Amino acid sequence: MVLLLDTHILLWALDTPRRLPEDLRTTLADPDHEVCFSAASIWEIAVKAALKRVNFRYRPDEIANAARQTGMVEVCVSASQAARVVDLPPHHNDPFDRLLIVGVGVRRRFRRN
Repeated sequence: MVLLLDTHILLWALDTPRRLPEDLRTTLADPDHEVCFSAASIWEIAVKAALKRVNFRYRPDEIANAARQTGMVEVCVSASQAARVVDLPPHHNDPFDRLLIVGVGVRRRFRRN
């Protein structure tokens, strides 16, 4: 199974896994599952870090490196994927999540680092 983590799950998985439900921790640890993170999440982390909020202490480069070191697979975002956001129904307004949604299921875009 391929799992594409959204940004807050990515952060929790790397920094505070105890915040995740036990069944999700088990799923993420299963070697039969390919756990992926998106460049869109790293972009979201960069945007939030640039706002310099006191309670947001993550650096995008550190999160990307930590994700790779744990064996997660980076999912790149292509221009054609980004363009497909225009066709999504308006049921979700978060721009980062909308980009994740169009990237789901595009296996040929996955690459191991």
